[in-house]
Amino acid sequence: MSEKKPIIVTVADDALKNIHELATKLAAKGMHVDRILPITGIISGSCTSTKMGELENIDGVMSVEEEASAELPPPGQSPQ
Repeated sequence: MSEKKPIIVTVADDALKNIHELATKLAAKGMHVDRILPITGIISGSCTSTKMGELENIDGVMSVEEEASAELPPPGQSPQ
């Protein structure tokens, strides 16, 4: 089984009024939904990379992307 990766789903403008229903559809397709941000049109969570394509095909989804992450160096080390 593939490892789940953090993802960000951007919701199309015309689907914002139904963002909670869209989150339910995403969960039914295998996404673990962590947060729903109706004002910005973002649904965050995680899923396997094999499921990302299926999520993009749901009506109301504008895009599905892996969430970017950054790490700070430990205290006392200089950033590179």
